[in-house]
Amino acid sequence: MALAKGFSTIEAAAEAVVRPIVESHGYTLWDVWFVKEGAKWYLRIFIDKPEGISIDDCESIDGLINAEIDKQYFIDKIDYLEVGSAGLERSVRRLAQLELSIGKKIKVKTYKLCEGVPSKAFSGVLAGSDGERITVTGDFGEASLPIAEVSAINYDDFDDYDLLKGGE
Repeated sequence: MALAKGFSTIEAAAEAVVRPIVESHGYTLWDVWFVKEGAKWYLRIFIDKPEGISIDDCESIDGLINAEIDKQYFIDKIDYLEVGSAGLERSVRRLAQLELSIGKKIKVKTYKLCEGVPSKAFSGVLAGSDGERITVTGDFGEASLPIAEVSAINYDDFDDYDLLKGGE
């Protein structure tokens, strides 16, 4: 995975345009993805707030974001614009997101079995990161993994979500 240190050119330009809109409405911009799926290009804006994001939240800024994106030089490259929640299982794709994720329960997938972890896919708590390695604690103890060996990191917050909603 080698977490991205920054954005692609289009992601960076979109991020600069949408961040003020997102933040002026009381949301946090979690990520911007510019991805190709099939023959189509998608610009995805992921937002967050402490109590979670609703469809109404996304709709409240979608039109504003769309209007600003339509003014940009890269609009001819985008087939679809989507505004959505970062989600309970949000991806951690950028080095900056690692710092925001320390102390969070995560699911990790690695390219190969790494020393100190039970398998190539496991859960734990992100204990730290130095930009080159992540430290994860879990039933297996504590393991330090090279970021270059990590293929995916996602939050694993469903248990916490159930507790917040009064579940068991």
